[in-house]
Amino acid sequence: MLLIAAATENEIKPLFHFLTGIDQVEVFITGVGPVATAASLSRHLTLHGSKIDAVWNIGVAGAYTDSGVNMLDICLAQQEILGDFGICLQSEISSFPPGLDSTDTSFDFKSDMAALLKRILSEQKIVCKEVNFVTVNCCTGTKERGEFLHKKHDAGCENMEGAAVARVCQEFNLPCFELRCISNLVEDRDKTKWQVSEAIEKICRVTEVLLKASVRTISSPADG
Repeated sequence: MLLIAAATENEIKPLFHFLTGIDQVEVFITGVGPVATAASLSRHLTLHGSKIDAVWNIGVAGAYTDSGVNMLDICLAQQEILGDFGICLQSEISSFPPGLDSTDTSFDFKSDMAALLKRILSEQKIVCKEVNFVTVNCCTGTKERGEFLHKKHDAGCENMEGAAVARVCQEFNLPCFELRCISNLVEDRDKTKWQVSEAIEKICRVTEVLLKASVRTISSPADG
């Protein structure tokens, strides 16, 4: 079975009509932020992980300016990075000293499933930008901080759950895939410029295309 994880029900609502009656797919709402996500997903997989074959993390994200990522772009996570983990100084975030730096802070998305889904995106001519994602505890509200995170991590966009999902999947030895649509640019905060509903509609349409082409392949062990 495939588990589709999203931070909020709103981010996946347009997909519900398509999922009705499809028993190979389960939707899971993680909650907002890395702590809620890690706790809720760990609990769910502890209770139900034996029937889960893979996890997709979908939703919206904010794009860093000058990263080459634009409004309503579909972005595929090449790597998830804990962007604000460390020592927060006035103008930078530095790593912990030796002895405190053993925590993984970045996670790659390399699996047969990820390769399959990237191939489907290409075959369906869905334009997708493969970039590094940054997971933050506080969504960035200024262009200055966004530029700092973009340069520090060579990243295209940020969110608040991706690294937590990736870390939990690593713990449970499950392949993970993350796809998001850009709902806003990371600049001095102005919600009048955001396109959240449009981004949600687009990420759900793309997810539906991927599901139509891949769900039986991914879920085949559970189907048998």
